[in-house]
Amino acid sequence: MAVESLNMLWKQVEEGSVVLLDIRPQGAFTEAHVPGAVSAPYSRMGWAPAVRRWLNSQPGGVAVALFGDNRVLVETAKKALEQLDVPVAATFEGGVAAWQAEGLPLVRIPNLTADELVKNLQHWKVIDVREPYEWRSGTIPNALKIPLGELPHRIHELDPKARYAIVCASGNRSQAAAAFLAERGFEVGNLAGGMSVWLGSGHPIERG
Repeated sequence: MAVESLNMLWKQVEEGSVVLLDIRPQGAFTEAHVPGAVSAPYSRMGWAPAVRRWLNSQPGGVAVALFGDNRVLVETAKKALEQLDVPVAATFEGGVAAWQAEGLPLVRIPNLTADELVKNLQHWKVIDVREPYEWRSGTIPNALKIPLGELPHRIHELDPKARYAIVCASGNRSQAAAAFLAERGFEVGNLAGGMSVWLGSGHPIERG
C-alpha cells in the first residue's frame, strides 16, 4: 500500500468511517496494534460468518479494512468476506513494523511473566479482572478487584499516572482489558498465563 493510501486509511480509522479488523492472533494484537482496531483473529472455520454477524450488529455506513502481517492470510480473509457479500475497502499486510515505519501510531502492551511481576510488584498496581467467585482461589496481594465487565464503568477509579498489570485466570480476558485501558492512555502490562501461572509458580497470594 502506498504511503498516501496508508495515511488515508489511518485517517479513516481515526475518524471512524472505516473499521480496521486486525486478523493476527490475539496475542500479537495485545502486544501492539493500531489504535481503534478490532481484534478479529482469522481462522478457516466460521470466521467470515462471525465477522458478518458482528458487522450487522454495528451502526451502518462503516467500511471494512483488514490488517495483517501475512499476504496470503490477508488475501484469504478478504476473499472469505467478499464471498459473503461483505466488501473490503482496503487491506494492509505489512504488520506493525511497516505501519510504525511510516510514523503511524501504535498501542503497545508488554507481556509480563509471573517472575518479572513478582520481582517488580512495587512498580505496578495489579488489576484482577476475574469474576468474584474466581478470587476465592487467591489474588495477588493488594490487587484491585474489577471484573472485566465492570471495567468501563469503574475506569474513573484508576490513577492515570500509575502502571497497571492486568491479571485474569489464563491471560485472555486480561489481554482484552489491557487493550481497553491502553487505548485510553493508561500504561499497562498483561500477565502472561494469568493466575494459573502465578499460583503454579508458588508466588504469594491473599485470600478473602
